[in-house]
Amino acid sequence: MKFLAIVYKSMIEQFRSFWLLILTVLTAPFFVVVYNLINESYKPSYDILLVNNDEGYNPDSAKSVNLGDSLAVYIGRTIMDGFTFHEADSRSSAEKKIENKKADVAILVPADFSSLMHAREKGIDSLPRIEFIGNITDMNYIIGAIGVYDGISNFFSSFLESEPQFIMEETPIGASGTLSDFDLAIPGLLVLSIVMLMLSASTAFVAEVENKTMQRLKLTRISTVGFLSGVSMVQLAVGIISILLTLLVAFAMGFHFEGTWLAFFVVALLTCISITAFSLLIAAFTKTVTQVLVVGNFPLFLFMFFTGAMFPVNAPEWFKIGDYSVSITGLMSPSHAVSALYDLMILNRQLADIWPQLLCLTVISIVYFAIGLWFFKRRHMRVGGVSVRVRARVREEAVSSKQ
Repeated sequence: MKFLAIVYKSMIEQFRSFWLLILTVLTAPFFVVVYNLINESYKPSYDILLVNNDEGYNPDSAKSVNLGDSLAVYIGRTIMDGFTFHEADSRSSAEKKIENKKADVAILVPADFSSLMHAREKGIDSLPRIEFIGNITDMNYIIGAIGVYDGISNFFSSFLESEPQFIMEETPIGASGTLSDFDLAIPGLLVLSIVMLMLSASTAFVAEVENKTMQRLKLTRISTVGFLSGVSMVQLAVGIISILLTLLVAFAMGFHFEGTWLAFFVVALLTCISITAFSLLIAAFTKTVTQVLVVGNFPLFLFMFFTGAMFPVNAPEWFKIGDYSVSITGLMSPSHAVSALYDLMILNRQLADIWPQLLCLTVISIVYFAIGLWFFKRRHMRVGGVSVRVRARVREEAVSSKQ
């Protein structure tokens, strides 16, 4: 009987440590999902675009021949597994799809393609130039370009037997042609430095509750918004220091900064605000710093692994804002911050070009703060079930009645 009593007591104590129990039970299943997403994100998928500018060739007033169309048909018919092939209307639309990560390689067929091909058939030394456009440091571009290069070479072999058959020209998107793998990783790591603010901000909010200083703050009749804003200002400063320190270390390691400082600071500030606002949600459902460290691990892992801060994440598109695609990962603000910094630092885009990401960061921050404010006020800014303002009013009436 004593043994059963001990078992019963241990069960009760275990359920009292509810969040620790949840962390113990759900951590391994959570990482199963993480590794599955990693596997899905790295499945080979290479998107090829072709822009056919070929004006055709009209030999001896006969029917016009457009070998650019023939090339497109050939590539589409012989494309390898794992590759997708589409035609684009113009160079600008193809570049935009590459910038928005909707394509990996764009191939531009020149206007004189058919004419040069017929000249080669007649033995005239004239090589057509095929332009390849993309982020040339991206592995998807490298593999995609190699795959489609073989297809183009096979097409030329059906017309020509001489070597070389054509000239390949590579045009990098943005600053991708001058950046290393280390440079490409920095935008995500900069956002990760702000994501780590989650535990600091949550602890700052909850510490006032755990240390009982919240009771004295209530008696000062401070508003919930005033209290939370004051704590948030300090956390914003911590977040800015964190991202600047990370950037400073990156500079020391050889990182090359691209983009404008104004746009960088706007993205950094909005990201800090969003993470601080989300931290308010964690603080609303916890009462001690220990609970924060337990509960905060779940969203911390989500924000680290599912937003692109650590590795690229591919998710089905929900909707578009302009040319910017939003997926389920867009519910987490760091995904928009990573996209914005990538556009600024890798693609050399300007502040006006990343307005969809800035809009998403702003809206998400407002939603996070509004929900966190409501829950925090109900759980931590009430005294004995009576709101602070009501309590203060009763206290004033009691003092006036004594006078």
